[in-house]
Amino acid sequence: METLAADIRATVPCTRADTLLDDLAFWDSMRGFDCFDHDEPTFIRVYAHAASVPQTLAEWDGTFGTGRVVARGVNWYVVGTPATVSAVRPPDGAPRTANDLGSPVPLTPEQDYLTTCVLYVSSESQRYVQHPKQRSASADQYGALFPGVSAATHAAVDDLGRARVLGIVDKDRWIAALSPIGPRLKEQCAAAYRAVGDSVRPLDGDQG
Repeated sequence: METLAADIRATVPCTRADTLLDDLAFWDSMRGFDCFDHDEPTFIRVYAHAASVPQTLAEWDGTFGTGRVVARGVNWYVVGTPATVSAVRPPDGAPRTANDLGSPVPLTPEQDYLTTCVLYVSSESQRYVQHPKQRSASADQYGALFPGVSAATHAAVDDLGRARVLGIVDKDRWIAALSPIGPRLKEQCAAAYRAVGDSVRPLDGDQG
């Protein structure tokens, strides 16, 4: 995934970029870049599984138009301006497919749980960066839903370094800064799923 993401990045204007080492809003592994060379950013995403492309592109539905389009392959996509997207030249082993959103298939119960868990990781890690000594008002609820995940999230953020994230003025870029903790905490989410199975239902809506 890392090699493909880098190869795609090399074909478009992307000298100023945040590197993403995972997707903190979705269950699947991901590598990518958020590029900031122009007024309109470019987003490069490469997933481990082909089904994740239409599933995650569904979140972009409604944002496309004359100023933002998509190029995609089996397990990758690039979102950006028409000029940027038209410049995408993926390697021979990762050809383009139709430049549309595709048809997402429903997540399995486990994928749905893991996605909800990693969304909680995303919100809790950002909360913990800002307020490490405060306990979330929903701590007990999420502790039952995702056993062990809160403590693992706090430990991962501590290991990463809170100051590293706090030093980024634009909070929209915190997700990229926190993305290195993704693989570690997705393993914790998977362990939580094995512990609770179908005994709980992930919560809908905001995980804050």
